[in-house]
Amino acid sequence: MYIFPNKPKILNLLFYSTLSMFVFSCSKDDNSFPSSGEEEAIILMANTTDTIVYAMVDKSKIPIYLSIPKGCNSESLPAVVVLHGSDGMWTNHDPKSGTMSGQNNEWRELFDENCIVGAYVDSYSGRGVTTRTGKWTTAPDNFKISSQFIRPKDANAALSLLKRLHFSNGKSVVRSKDIALLGFSDGASAVAATLYNTATTPKDWTWSQVFDGKEYNAATGVLPPDPKPMEGFAGGVFYYGGSGGYDYWGANVCGINAMEGNIYRTYAPILYQIPEDGYLTEGTLCMYKVLKEKGDPVEFNLYKGVGHGFDFDHVQQSYEARAKAMNWYRKVLHINP
Repeated sequence: MYIFPNKPKILNLLFYSTLSMFVFSCSKDDNSFPSSGEEEAIILMANTTDTIVYAMVDKSKIPIYLSIPKGCNSESLPAVVVLHGSDGMWTNHDPKSGTMSGQNNEWRELFDENCIVGAYVDSYSGRGVTTRTGKWTTAPDNFKISSQFIRPKDANAALSLLKRLHFSNGKSVVRSKDIALLGFSDGASAVAATLYNTATTPKDWTWSQVFDGKEYNAATGVLPPDPKPMEGFAGGVFYYGGSGGYDYWGANVCGINAMEGNIYRTYAPILYQIPEDGYLTEGTLCMYKVLKEKGDPVEFNLYKGVGHGFDFDHVQQSYEARAKAMNWYRKVLHINP
């Protein structure tokens, strides 16, 4: 993974009103200076509040919007990496504007109030995708933005980046052990895939997926998951995503062979935020039950009377779910009241 820009490796003060200028200057800069090593620090000025950096994931330049809360007592802060849903993360689908969608900005306010650094990962624009519609919903085009084996690379790139952030006084911006995930819909599926415990994969396992009755494997574009980082995420919040993975994890998680035939296991806690009327709810209910029976650290909240996308419906259940998510983050990220 490479971070841009890093010449010099100091990201200067960036108020929200001037953010788009930074985006334009970065996106037009042909001087992509790769960092010389994974351990090299990325320096932020003490008064930085918003900035966009770019991580090179394979051959794609991935924008990561960073929000740094101010007025916090702790020198180093917890962080949450946010994975957007199928509609992308920018207002009007325009990454050049540097303006995130309303949903992301609302979560950013919650993170600011709780002294949490936000890292919002745009998995689409750097790969020439605007929204996950049309050809991007099925194989083989879908593999370019796969929530099972591509978007976890982006999440882990953001994890590495956050660990390397330092203020100019040498202090770490983020506590490396207190970094969690948040994902919506396709981004939630990516959260689960990012937290997959690769150490539990059967030795003879063959990675494949099935779309419209056709099986795809390594020869036709399906990739194995990257190994779990040495120091991974503290956990993740999963909002109304799918859990089948197009059979990436094996047997139907709602089938009679789920306990033995579905290999998905998580290496960190997951909080499932599930709408009663969501079209992906059944599969995730089954996954939760299987993981719970296997002893994995999962929790579950079911919200009645709402469906897919309820987080930004601005109804009572939306606010209730956000409050529960923030309480969960306070616990897993060691945030003192």
